[in-house]
Amino acid sequence: MKRFAIVLVIVALAYFIIFKPIPLLPFSKQQASAPVTEQVDQIKLEVGSMHTEVKLSDDDQVHAELKGRGSVNVVRSGNTVHVETRRPFTLFNWWNRTRLTVSIPRDYERALDFTIGSADLNFTAEPETTYTALTADVASGSMTAKNVTAEKTTITVRSGNARLNHWKTSSADLVVRSGNLKATDYHGGFNAQVNSGNLTMDVAKLTGSVKTTVRSGRASIHLPRDASFRLKGNANSGLIQCTLPLKEKGKGENTIEGVHGSGTYTFDATVNSGLLHID
Repeated sequence: MKRFAIVLVIVALAYFIIFKPIPLLPFSKQQASAPVTEQVDQIKLEVGSMHTEVKLSDDDQVHAELKGRGSVNVVRSGNTVHVETRRPFTLFNWWNRTRLTVSIPRDYERALDFTIGSADLNFTAEPETTYTALTADVASGSMTAKNVTAEKTTITVRSGNARLNHWKTSSADLVVRSGNLKATDYHGGFNAQVNSGNLTMDVAKLTGSVKTTVRSGRASIHLPRDASFRLKGNANSGLIQCTLPLKEKGKGENTIEGVHGSGTYTFDATVNSGLLHID
C-alpha cells in the first residue's frame, strides 16, 4: 500500500511539473515589461545561471519572458530599466532548462549594461544602430555579441568567456582576469588588461590608439596591413613578439620600438611574465 501511495505521489508531481507548472518548478512561464521613453538612458540586465537571448523588437518597451525555474522582474527606476532574474536553490543544476528572452526596442540607442553570472547570453544588434555605451561584466558564464556599434565599450571577463563579432567602437576598456575574450572583425582602438587570461583581437580597422598590459596572461593582436601606429613595448619578465615590419625599429633586452605605416596611433605595450604577440 505504501509503495502504491509513493508511486501515486510521483505520478501526480510529474503531472503538475509537465502540465500545470508553478513558478518554483521547471517549465513555468513568466512575463514582465516596462516602457522605454525618451527619458530612459540605460537598460540594465542581470542574469544569474540561465540561457538568455537578447532580441530587438518594434515595441517601445523592454519585455522579458522566462520559461523554467525562477522569476524575472522588469522595473523602471529613474532613467534606468532594470531586468533582474532569480532562480531558487536546487541540487540538480544539471537539469537547467530555464530560458530567458529579453526584447529591447529596435530604435533604442542609449546605454546597455549586461551583468552575467554563470549564464550564457547572446545578443545580435542592428549594424546601423549606435549605442552610447555597452558595458558587460561576465563572471563564470559566457557572452556572444554581434553587430554592435558603440561610442564606449567596457568589457570585464572574470573566469568566463566573451566573444565579440563585427564590433565598432570609439573607445574600449577590456579587462580579462582568468577568462577568455575574443574579438573578430573589430573596428577601433582599445585599452586592454590581461591577468592570467587570454585575449585575442582580430582588428579589421585600427581607428584609435592601443594600450595593452599583460600580467602572466597571453594576448594576440592581429592588425590589418594598413594599420598605422607607433609601437613602444616593455617586457619585464615576459615576451613581446611583433612580426609586422617596423620602421625606425629599436630593440633592447626588454624593450621594442618601431613605426608601422605613418605612425598615426600609439601602441603602448607592457608585459610582466606573460606573452604579447602582434602580427
